[in-house]
Amino acid sequence: MNKTFDEAYARYRSFLVKLDKTEDVAEKNLLFRQLTAQLSELESRLSSKQIFNASEAAHSEHEDAELTYWI
Repeated sequence: MNKTFDEAYARYRSFLVKLDKTEDVAEKNLLFRQLTAQLSELESRLSSKQIFNASEAAHSEHEDAELTYWI
């Protein structure tokens, strides 16, 4: 699971293309499950990135406040 968001999104797009092209119902079911799993991974990556960015911003603001205080 060390893929970047772009790699995960590219994989999602490839599953979507395969889903559009196939006529086999069993394969469509498999691809649909893979698509939903990939969407879940993308959502998780976005959520963790937002949490990381918010945490990083809060930490940065805290450091600035400390620097201002000590100057």
